[in-house]
Amino acid sequence: MNRMTMVMSGETDLVVTRRFNAAPNAVYDAHLNVEKVRRWMLGPEGWTMPSCEMDPQEGGTFAYTWEDSASGERFTIRGHFVRLDPPHRIEHIEAMEMPGMTTPESRVVTEFAKDGDGTVMTMTITYDSAESRQGAVESGMEEGMAWSYDNLDRMVSA
Repeated sequence: MNRMTMVMSGETDLVVTRRFNAAPNAVYDAHLNVEKVRRWMLGPEGWTMPSCEMDPQEGGTFAYTWEDSASGERFTIRGHFVRLDPPHRIEHIEAMEMPGMTTPESRVVTEFAKDGDGTVMTMTITYDSAESRQGAVESGMEEGMAWSYDNLDRMVSA
């Protein structure tokens, strides 16, 4: 299985890297197709996505809401697309909304590079501060992303 890595870079960046066993166009498409996003962007076990809305064009918006089946806890990531360069790059702005709190916006650049018969995805998340980045790292984000990307790899490899 391909493993995801997450490393801090500079003062405010977090770089996530993951290899997938599918061509760049398949991995890119899975990030911008609502039905596919609903299938893979889940995790860890027990989390569902009751709402997934997306207008995949430059300037278009998106909103993903997750819910923990056990506790009923919910959070939403909402944002807009800045630049789409199929099948190489997605650039967007996002913020996380939780009850009583919304995080500052982050800029996310996701790049897809051919790697033999697969794709290496590199996602660079730029936070507004080192404190915001640290909060994201401590939130359990890495576990959720790793789980989701394992789902994505299974989906695009099938």
